[in-house]
Amino acid sequence: MVDHSEVDILPVGGGHGSARSKRAGEWCRVWSVSAAELCGTSLLVLLSCLPAAADPQPGLLQRSLSAGLVVALIVQCFDHVSGAHLNPTVTVAAALSGRTPLPVAAAMCASQLAGSALGAVAARLLSSRDIITVCITTPASHISVYQAVVIEMLLGCCLALANLSSWDVRNQYLIDSWPLRIGFTVSSLSLVAGDLTGASMNPVRSFAPALCSGNWTAHWVYWVGPLSGSCLAVALYAALWRDTAAAPRRTAPSSTCTYTHQQNKT
Repeated sequence: MVDHSEVDILPVGGGHGSARSKRAGEWCRVWSVSAAELCGTSLLVLLSCLPAAADPQPGLLQRSLSAGLVVALIVQCFDHVSGAHLNPTVTVAAALSGRTPLPVAAAMCASQLAGSALGAVAARLLSSRDIITVCITTPASHISVYQAVVIEMLLGCCLALANLSSWDVRNQYLIDSWPLRIGFTVSSLSLVAGDLTGASMNPVRSFAPALCSGNWTAHWVYWVGPLSGSCLAVALYAALWRDTAAAPRRTAPSSTCTYTHQQNKT
């Protein structure tokens, strides 16, 4: 398996040729990352909405487990290409923490938006039921929109913290089973708040069903909440848990092979 971040663009000709080759390599990298985010987010929306076609409707436990395991599947497929963010909440955390350049982060967010719309259209085409209306995330009737936005902020903060800690150099050897670990993180957050806000924690996951159905009820909650939670997580991590040269590192695992993970995680 080739780690795209490690592929070097070889110089061609003189200095100008080398510069052109480097720029071409950078654009190729951005397109590769964008394509991975588009495909991954399409699958995320499609596969997380399909259970709504079942009769009877799945309960909270099934919805939460399926959402987390779908995330694990997609992270396994695309983590080595783009980091498999699948979510602007994670991409914003990566950009603000300096892990992802702003132009690349912007391209990733645009790809996530487009991918989510494609996934919602595919879900509608694959089911005889109007499952898109069932997939819409709206606050429960017994909580206010302001309570909902705080809940989504908390979920976004937790998700961003999970990623920030996984990117920390002090955890460089704690990389085994990352797809399952982030998948079960999503499942746990979904179990906590699924019956309150839908536990979106992902603006584009809420955007696509709203776009296809035309139902924008309290939609702003699913942008303001998770993204503000992501910003809060970055600020907290930088203020309280920033890596320092003196910070202790985890020891390398005692095995014949040591793997070094150099990509973003969802």
